[in-house]
Formats: sequence, structure tokens, C-alpha cells
Amino acid sequence: MVDMQTECEQILAEAHRQNILLRVIGGMAVHLHSPQSSILPGLARAYGDLDFVTISSDSKKLRAFFESIQFKPNARFNALQGSRRMIFYSRDESWCLDIFVNEFRMCHNIKFSQERLEKDLITIPLAELFLTKMQIIEANEKDVKDISALLIEHPVGPTDLEVVNIDRINEVCSQDWGFYTTVRKNIDRIPGFMMHLDITEEQRTLVLSRLDEIARQMDEAPKTVAWKLRASIGERKRWYEEPEDATRKAISLKLE
Repeated sequence: MVDMQTECEQILAEAHRQNILLRVIGGMAVHLHSPQSSILPGLARAYGDLDFVTISSDSKKLRAFFESIQFKPNARFNALQGSRRMIFYSRDESWCLDIFVNEFRMCHNIKFSQERLEKDLITIPLAELFLTKMQIIEANEKDVKDISALLIEHPVGPTDLEVVNIDRINEVCSQDWGFYTTVRKNIDRIPGFMMHLDITEEQRTLVLSRLDEIARQMDEAPKTVAWKLRASIGERKRWYEEPEDATRKAISLKLE
């Protein structure tokens, strides 16, 4: 069985050695920041692949970088999508790396500047990590486990230093009614999911209290004119994208 954490740490160490800005995203990022809570019986989960974010100025180096550590590019997918996203396969082709360039686009779009990516040496900042999990139009059990693990070990506050930065969450959601709406709907759904998670009542209460704090501050934050105009239309118009599963599609493409 592949030790995904070891693979991830080796990739990051080599990227750092070669001066390439690469940060972990997804479930592994949660695990690295929440090593105690993410292995609780009720929150533990498998990590089948690894996801990373980079910036466009470094993306041009990635093919040579990953080939130097014996990963194989999906040439067809990378040729078509490489300005936004790239796929590389492990040596035995049993798992893959999904690389997002400058942004994470699924149901909503989260942009990453070099300044934001440099807030953490290993993963994307915790605020963006929270948003990547909460921007899915219907968060599933896996996402709720990750959010729970993250919030058990990290408070909410106005900084990025091992804190879920509420100012950054508000910066994103107070400008985008659609993003705000999806996050708020997911916050409202999570208590129902958590009823079935095998965690202590104290842990459940802590997660829900931190979600309540995020929701309160999101609601109270000043909104832009664009946010208010879109709010006037409301849910009569769809406010989210329905992205194709690019990773699944890429894996099905023939390697070239």
C-alpha cells in the first residue's frame, strides 16, 4: 500500500529544493494540519491521490520536475488544460497527482496569488482550505470529516497562523453572493451529517461552535454592490457551476 503522506512530503521537499512553489490542497492538506483529529476513528479516511496548487510562473517547470522524480504526465490532458490544471501519474500508474494552476475551480472559483500561497510552507492557507471544502454545492461525508478535523484543531480568527482566517473568508464571500450562499447552505447542512460521525460530544460541539462563529461573521460582514445586486436575483438563477470531473476524465484518457 502506498504511504501517501510520505509521497507527499517527498514531493514537497524536492519542490522546495528546486525552488518551485507547490502547496498541498485537499484531504491530505487537512491531515497534515490536523494530524490528531484526522486519524480519529470517526474522521479517518483514505487518500487515493494527491492534489497541489502552483502559480503560472512555476507551472512551466512542472513537467521536467515531475519527470525528474519519475512521475508520468498525461500528455493529452496537460496539452489541453495545462494553463489551468495538469495530471501526472505515479510510477506504476496506480494513483495520480492533480495540479491546479493559480486557481481551484469547481462549483466556485478560488484564486491563489503567490502572496497567499506563501502564507504556509506546506499547504494552501487554512481559510482557503476551508473554502475548497465548503464550495461544493452539496458537501458529502468525506468533506464533512475534513471540515470537522480542521475545526477541532484550529480556531477561527483574523490571522493565517494555524488559524482559519475569517477575514479571508469574508473577503471572498462578501464579494460573491453565489459563493456565500453555497458556504452558508453547507454550514446549515453539517449538523445533520455530524449526528452520524463517531466523535465525542465535546468535539462535535467545538466544530459546530466554530462553524456558528464563521456563519455569524459572514452574515455581519459588509457586502459589495455586486453581491447585493446578485442577491436581488436570488436562487431564481443558478449561482454555481457544475464542473466536469476532470480528474476522472483525465485518468480515463490514454497516456501518451
